[in-house]
Amino acid sequence: MIKLKKQMPTTAELIERGFAPKNGKIHVLLIHPPSSIAERYGKDDMGEFGGDLIPLGIASLAGYLRNKGYGVGVLDCPALRIDSEKVYEIIKDKNPDIIGFSTTTYSLARAIEIGKIIREKLPNKLTIVGGSHANVAGIETANKYDIFDIIAYGLDGEHIMHNIVEKYSQKNFDRNNFLNDPETLKKINGIIYKINNVVVRNNPSEIIENLDELPLPARDLFPIERYIPVPHHYKKLPLTNMVVIRGCPYFCTFCDQAGTKTRRRSPQKVIDEIKHCVEKYGIKEISFWDDTLSYHKKWMKEFLDLLIKEKLDIVWSCFAAVNTVDEEILNLMSKAGCWNIFYGYETGVEILAKNMLTHRKNRDFDKMKKVAKWTKDAGIEVIGSFVIGLPGETPELAKQTIQNAIDLDPDYVQFAIACPYPGTQLAKEIKQGKWGKFVSNELEEYTTESVTWLPFGYSSVKQLEDMQRYAFRKFYLRPSYIFKRILKLRSFEDLRRHVKGAVGLVKAFI
Repeated sequence: MIKLKKQMPTTAELIERGFAPKNGKIHVLLIHPPSSIAERYGKDDMGEFGGDLIPLGIASLAGYLRNKGYGVGVLDCPALRIDSEKVYEIIKDKNPDIIGFSTTTYSLARAIEIGKIIREKLPNKLTIVGGSHANVAGIETANKYDIFDIIAYGLDGEHIMHNIVEKYSQKNFDRNNFLNDPETLKKINGIIYKINNVVVRNNPSEIIENLDELPLPARDLFPIERYIPVPHHYKKLPLTNMVVIRGCPYFCTFCDQAGTKTRRRSPQKVIDEIKHCVEKYGIKEISFWDDTLSYHKKWMKEFLDLLIKEKLDIVWSCFAAVNTVDEEILNLMSKAGCWNIFYGYETGVEILAKNMLTHRKNRDFDKMKKVAKWTKDAGIEVIGSFVIGLPGETPELAKQTIQNAIDLDPDYVQFAIACPYPGTQLAKEIKQGKWGKFVSNELEEYTTESVTWLPFGYSSVKQLEDMQRYAFRKFYLRPSYIFKRILKLRSFEDLRRHVKGAVGLVKAFI
């Protein structure tokens, strides 16, 4: 087991840990761009709130490319607390052939900032951008920014990135030679690029049907000591996150994963990864980041039975949809160590749910109430996610959603603001004049805590912002809620986490 030092490693040591050269060479450097928790939540100040976890996308790419014989490096800038200038210094020192960015819409601005520095000072470096923003707005990004040579899009980046590196190596890692060879570029599926200033989008890459063929994410390259979730999302440290299912079977109109083909690793492979994390890193808690871990009941039962049999001393949490669980599954989950489930309720108002197609995963409010009760009866805490500013919403309907949250009485809630990310069905409908109007085109504002569009039912941005603050106050400032949380405190660590979470909540939302 890798024992974490009592004295925390320095940032310089953690940066060095992130590089695994091959014959002294780094072929690919993968970057998670700088961002703070306040930027991710669209707020000015949330204090030291936690919220950093391994960016599994680049961890999986690094593991795959290293397994294929290439030298790799990773920089998780938020966890390392490094800015764009420091990233440039590291690039200059390590001299990678390829620099890849994994970005969300809100973090694109920081990737652009680094990309401009690279293009100005290191013009012969090949730059690639991928991630969720590239998946939904790849062509728009190619048209708007010349600093990225290639945009990689699709559900699975491993084969795409490997194909790029392989073809680039055949050109002796010569950027000009590579980018001016359209015959080579057209053979790489899943990329967008420019030829003679014309944007070209190749066919999508085939998805990876058998996820068991992939190596484990390269967790050993990351600053695992610095990964701490937001206060009410964990019980034990050290913690790591895992993704064992790719894609989502549902079609929520606001989601960039809507209707993507769902695939899963075999239950035994998942158990193997958990054991690896426990034995090598001393992990005590797993946070499953799958969109809906419980969507396939037969798979879920097999996984839970294996996990119970292994008797690993871990706890875990996950995301689930109301329609995917029942009393039997929930009791098995609890027995297997699950202590927390995050349900994407969004709203219990039928007309709003149908406008977003979320009724397909949550059925109706009566089913939500039953599942909430079953979950609590199984001894599992509930986090409920609700959305304000939905298509077709008015302030009166928003207050019904807030009352839904109070009636369901989860242990914690979040009230996000509906965000029409570029390329989603919701964004397309708003552009067509349905539901409301855009009020911002600034990509860094595209978080679920900033108002980027205004439903017809609201008179101003401020009215919608005030509704979100009202929702948090209405739920969290109830005396009955505060009293119940106090009664659940079992240790000083529980108290510390609750105080930390309360401070962040007050600073940001109340």
